[in-house]
Amino acid sequence: MNEFEILSVSQAQFQQNASYTIAVFILLAINFYLVRRSRELNFPTYGKAMISFFSLISVYGGIQVATFLRAFQHNTALNLKQLKESGTPISEVSEASIEFFGNPSAPFSAGIPDIPQIIFYVVILLILMVGIWGKAPDGAYTK
Repeated sequence: MNEFEILSVSQAQFQQNASYTIAVFILLAINFYLVRRSRELNFPTYGKAMISFFSLISVYGGIQVATFLRAFQHNTALNLKQLKESGTPISEVSEASIEFFGNPSAPFSAGIPDIPQIIFYVVILLILMVGIWGKAPDGAYTK
């Protein structure tokens, strides 16, 4: 593959990842709505358990999408680096992306996203779980 083909495939992967990220954020918005409704209607334990399960699945989906993004970035930089090492001249932008994504030497196989994305999704999960199982302040849902 030449540089243009590598960058074209990379662009398609980023667009796909953006679509999935939007879907995850919509799921998280639904989760926050369900947490609010569960507090307003004083859901029974089995209802809270179902919302907790839905929240876990939504956060897991977000972590998966973040992992795919990291893999796309890493593997694009690896492909560009291999192209450069084969003697093909590449642009300065491609050189910069190789350096920015850590000058990889092997395909991505870690299976986890970047640390900031892990922290983001753990915080979201904690907010959801405390919202579901935590005690509301007195008078918070009385009319």
